[in-house]
Amino acid sequence: MRPAEALLVELGISDPKDIDVDAIADYVDAEVDYRDLAGCEAQIIGYRDRAVIYVRKSAPYQRRRFSTAHELGHWHHHRGQSFVCRPEDIGRPIDEASRNVERVADAYAADLVLPPFMIEPRLASLGKVSLDGIVEIARQFSTSVTATAIRVMRMTKEPVILVAHNMFGKRWQWPGVTAGGLSVRSDIDSRSSAFFAMSGIGKLGPPKKEPAGFWFDRRHIDQFDVQVQNMRTAEGEVISFVRIFDAKLIEIYG
Repeated sequence: MRPAEALLVELGISDPKDIDVDAIADYVDAEVDYRDLAGCEAQIIGYRDRAVIYVRKSAPYQRRRFSTAHELGHWHHHRGQSFVCRPEDIGRPIDEASRNVERVADAYAADLVLPPFMIEPRLASLGKVSLDGIVEIARQFSTSVTATAIRVMRMTKEPVILVAHNMFGKRWQWPGVTAGGLSVRSDIDSRSSAFFAMSGIGKLGPPKKEPAGFWFDRRHIDQFDVQVQNMRTAEGEVISFVRIFDAKLIEIYG
């Protein structure tokens, strides 16, 4: 069990509604102050055994919670130091194995607000993972759909890929461990459901079967289909859940 999860267990927290990041901060001798910030999303000023955390108060509620948890990650891993964290420093979806200090704080934040020991039974009850199920978990944990989807991708063994697009193309992707080395194409295909999902923030589309060529730039890959479900986030990105139907697609192209 990792440090953030261990802290929740120490506090006797076993239900997502009880994950109060402000109260947890107080328990570890950090005070949280929500205020107007210029040029950053959050910051922590640590000195000896006390810290003050400032979080941009105009950010959406789920973002404020994650930012607070991120600064608590700095407090745990980099105690006594001070950090000024820009929006791109917090919740950036890249490999959690990175030892960059911001990624370490992100990993702690994810474990605190989306603890695996609480997520695992909910994933088991879902059966097949879908964006519908992820949206429901995000609601239960008061987290963004994107952060919740990334947590699920870290845990699922299903052959799926999570990918985010904007109008300029792919922003990032997170493949499941069984999806091989498949990489989604860098542009956004105008025939794909993701392209049409660019309008309508918060709208969750139904799963659709699409030619794999809409998603992967490989010769003859249109002999396969994939299943796709999309949602446009408040950040203006479309996140897509791409499920591989046929293991041969991974065997040949992964």
